[in-house]
Amino acid sequence: KVCILPLNEEVAVVEKKEEGLLSSFFGGGGLRVPASLTEALGTGGSIKLRHGELFGVPESSPTFSALVKGPLKNPSLCEEYAMRRIRIDPAISGTGNRMMGKNARSSRHAVGELAALMACGKLPSKRPNLQVCVSSLTGTDEVTLDMWQEEYKRMEETLSGAGGRDLFTVKFASVPDKNRLAEWLATKWAPTVMKTYDIAAIRRGARPVYARRMEEEEGKMEIVWQELVDFESVVTGRMFVQVSDGGLAAMRGPGDPSKGFGKISLKPLQGESVLVQSLADAASQAIEKGLATKPKMKPKPKKVVVPPPEPVSSYVSSATIEKKPVDAAPDTGPRQAGARRSTQRARGTRKRKSPLPPKEEPPKEESPTEEDDSFQ
Repeated sequence: KVCILPLNEEVAVVEKKEEGLLSSFFGGGGLRVPASLTEALGTGGSIKLRHGELFGVPESSPTFSALVKGPLKNPSLCEEYAMRRIRIDPAISGTGNRMMGKNARSSRHAVGELAALMACGKLPSKRPNLQVCVSSLTGTDEVTLDMWQEEYKRMEETLSGAGGRDLFTVKFASVPDKNRLAEWLATKWAPTVMKTYDIAAIRRGARPVYARRMEEEEGKMEIVWQELVDFESVVTGRMFVQVSDGGLAAMRGPGDPSKGFGKISLKPLQGESVLVQSLADAASQAIEKGLATKPKMKPKPKKVVVPPPEPVSSYVSSATIEKKPVDAAPDTGPRQAGARRSTQRARGTRKRKSPLPPKEEPPKEESPTEEDDSFQ
């Protein structure tokens, strides 16, 4: 059983009693309506799938175009195609804290696909009454079943406390210069994100203040959270971004141990979800700027078309009766060998006599002509 709910909304039904004709006739009680959707699903084990702000058109026809206004000189993709990357988090951590930010956005296609995979048992979980939330990030690569399983595994590790420090991971084919990419993240990307309204409007508690590249480690930068305690700035947490040869990974780090913040927080830091979502945009920008190389997608296996079996029938028609092959005429013969009929062929061992010369006819005697004065 999968129940799809918004992020900060609990569907509740006011309990009421409805009296029917039969119940009033037999003197029975009214029909009890469950007070919430969770109670309606029962105690057999259900999954609550929560989502952020929905976007995208619920369109699945093959003629649907990915372009916003058709083929233009500078075309722009729809959000359904531009934000295909997915992220799965537990809605509530083991300590009861919400793990998803209020500014999260979810594609309708991603929510529907995840709900279908959970209902079909392709993403099984041993935890009863599990609550997960799905959000969409910037990325145009098609999401495969392996990606869903990898994100689901990371979510379960976060819920158990084994992988609570891992926040974001993206893979590249190669990174030409790791320090250059880390420097760009610390000096260009992070200051721009921290100036946005979602982070600059944080008034209470700790918030991300500055970012720097860690010179002592190759390809690593950090974002520092600070809070004003007794008129003194205290480091309450960090987010490390490690650049490797095959990608980059973001993880949560501890604060100042001398001030009592030496442990990694199990609760998401304020503004952390905004930075994680923007880090997906930073990965796409790094590929466009030549700081990283996009990984090559594996070719899809070709579908093998199996011919349908031939129908078997006990009736035999005249068209299906096998005809015995007729012996064809031999291909050998005098004409096939190139001989002609007028050619003489040797027969036996006798020598053929030479042909006789043609007989000469005797000359014809001329008969006397009659003259007028001849006497007969």
